[in-house]
Amino acid sequence: MNKLMLGTFSSIFLLLSMVIIYYWRDIQYDPSALDLVSYFFILPVLLSLILLAPYFIYQAYRAYIRRQEQQNRTLLEQQQLNKAQADKESKIEEIKWLNLNVFSSFACHAFGENETIIDGLKNFKTPELDYNLANSYGLPVLSYRIHPLDHIVELQEDEQNSGDQKGRLARIKALIQQQLEQQTEILWQVAEHLKQSALFYDSELAYQYRMHPAWSNPHAPAIEKDDQDISIEHVSRLNRLNVHLLLSDNLLQVGDEHLTQEIVLHFIQSLGVLSQQIHLQPHYIAQQNAYTYWLKLLEKISTQSDEVSLLINVDSEIDQTLLDEKMWQMDNYLAAEFSSSWCVAAADVKIHNIEAIKVLKVANDGDDLSICLNQVVSHHADQIQQEQPFVLVLDDATDIKSIKKNSQRFAPTLIETHHLLYTKPMLGHTQHLAKIFGFMLGMHLPEEMTAMIYSSDQASTYAFFQTKIAEN
Repeated sequence: MNKLMLGTFSSIFLLLSMVIIYYWRDIQYDPSALDLVSYFFILPVLLSLILLAPYFIYQAYRAYIRRQEQQNRTLLEQQQLNKAQADKESKIEEIKWLNLNVFSSFACHAFGENETIIDGLKNFKTPELDYNLANSYGLPVLSYRIHPLDHIVELQEDEQNSGDQKGRLARIKALIQQQLEQQTEILWQVAEHLKQSALFYDSELAYQYRMHPAWSNPHAPAIEKDDQDISIEHVSRLNRLNVHLLLSDNLLQVGDEHLTQEIVLHFIQSLGVLSQQIHLQPHYIAQQNAYTYWLKLLEKISTQSDEVSLLINVDSEIDQTLLDEKMWQMDNYLAAEFSSSWCVAAADVKIHNIEAIKVLKVANDGDDLSICLNQVVSHHADQIQQEQPFVLVLDDATDIKSIKKNSQRFAPTLIETHHLLYTKPMLGHTQHLAKIFGFMLGMHLPEEMTAMIYSSDQASTYAFFQTKIAEN
């Protein structure tokens, strides 16, 4: 710009000077000082300004447009920033949390029980050679057999089950019985609470309990008791015990549903619970929708304000006939068996004299894992710095696509591969209820850490286990 002005002024000055000098010489004009200033400075300046006026106007217009664009850009950036903040806040509000109290938990597998199973996962424990199962060549095969169950099955062998069906069904029934026995203490407390609730809130059920002999002497005959022999305490209302029996859908063809239900009902009623307050529901679940089915069941339980639920998840494929059928399609079929159980209720349900051992929080529609972690684990940065695993992944550890997706999901939160434990390998090819078992196993991760459960089946769903202390 300076060069243009200087060049224009110099050109006009030289041209005008030549014309004026030649003109004054021809007319013999003697200029004064004012003439010299006017004709050799002021006039060239005026002519230069006149010639450069369009350029100055154009530059001023461009500067005005640039200022407007800068203001618009700044305004747009501010709007985008506000929108991003609003979107982030709306995402936080859109996350739907399910909150459940878990009062007791027990898991059984070939690795052992509860925390021992987690140790087996960490140490990459392998299946053992099973000399009671053979392949088509008569050679023993690998399996995840629960060896202590063999002796129990022999003692509880049911002669009504014939031939080939006996092995698998007998083991499943033994696993159910084992889970019930492990839950005896909590079920006794639930039974006591149900009784006190009925005596306080429901006159019809109160009469039934007064007639029930188990509250005075389990071995006594059913005789009517005086109302004064039963003390009535004010407790929070509890109307029903729901028993959810989770089984594989391939048991529908061979299972004895009524006998299995009788085992559960007889055990719970022996603790003194009236049949009117027990709701037993078997669930025969397919592998392809097991995880979705499980999450819907938890959502249903989270809305039951006056009820408590016993969840029993059991499966076994330790059976020679079943193995023969599977090996027609897969020579290296790896059978397993496992069982797990919870006593669980909605967050506002209290059981008399029993505190929840952990709180389960499930986030639905949580696209951003970082937001979920910040809401649940305020100190997750400290937890991530530890080398101890705290995330149970229910997907296949050999599926490259699944691993890549999970890595992308966890990367922004700095959760690394050594923080993950994959549960699928320890259950072989017995996968119908494997993800439910893996989910329930999360209760037995270290208490000092907030455990997390994840599966790509529900990519926007995250589950967390917290102790009551950590929650507060």
